[in-house]
Amino acid sequence: MKYLVLIGMFISVVGFSQEKIETVVDKPAVAIGGQDDIERIFNNQVIYPENALKRNISQEVTVYFVVKPDGSVTQPEFKKEIDIDLKNETLRLLRYIEFKPAYIANVAVASQSFLTFKFSPSSYKKIVKKRGIDKPKDASLIDTSMQVYTRVDAMPDYYQGEEAFKEYLMNNLEYPDIAIRQNIQGVVMLSFIVETNGTISNLVAEKEFNHFCTSEAIRVMKDTKWKPAQKDKKLVRYRTKYPIVFNLKNINKNNANGEQRY
Repeated sequence: MKYLVLIGMFISVVGFSQEKIETVVDKPAVAIGGQDDIERIFNNQVIYPENALKRNISQEVTVYFVVKPDGSVTQPEFKKEIDIDLKNETLRLLRYIEFKPAYIANVAVASQSFLTFKFSPSSYKKIVKKRGIDKPKDASLIDTSMQVYTRVDAMPDYYQGEEAFKEYLMNNLEYPDIAIRQNIQGVVMLSFIVETNGTISNLVAEKEFNHFCTSEAIRVMKDTKWKPAQKDKKLVRYRTKYPIVFNLKNINKNNANGEQRY
């Protein structure tokens, strides 16, 4: 079941701070990690409001907002009557998602977009069962500012350690057959945020050399778990990068078991 229904561009002739919001663009604003990433963020981060859960409230919540030329989000609003607790949770979830702005002739412009989340108590129970936790046990240990850091006291680390991560890649990364046939190799540089609960978000390839290899790099990285970064004795959001190397010399001849040697 898809918990997030859609993301799109909302046509509206409005303005803010004397900055025009374009209604016709060459490229609409999009979430950095795409639809897949938004759904993972929802599944990894949603905390069903206790009152809504007790009252068994199910609701599709659409939030409209402006994506500015720098990719920041402003002016969130709701067009329909929404349960206040679900509204607040929607606004909290929206803060996890980063956007690429809309473009006209390669110039970034402001535009209005929307997201629709589907809140369902029965679906939430499945989410909680899969991720193994409802909400943080000690919220006082978590930085709630939503700031994304690049300098911290303790860097994030794969939950089982760097050597285990290399082994994970070795056992799970599959060199695309078409790239092997075309003798293609290179590095996919992935950028992502390690969240305070150890999941990752806003996963995107900053450097790529082949579409199929990029898709494979994202596939193996997207569900990894990490020990979150720490700053001032708090768990914080941290932006990091990781290179995924595709080297033709380091694979089995037929790649039958999907192994890539590092």
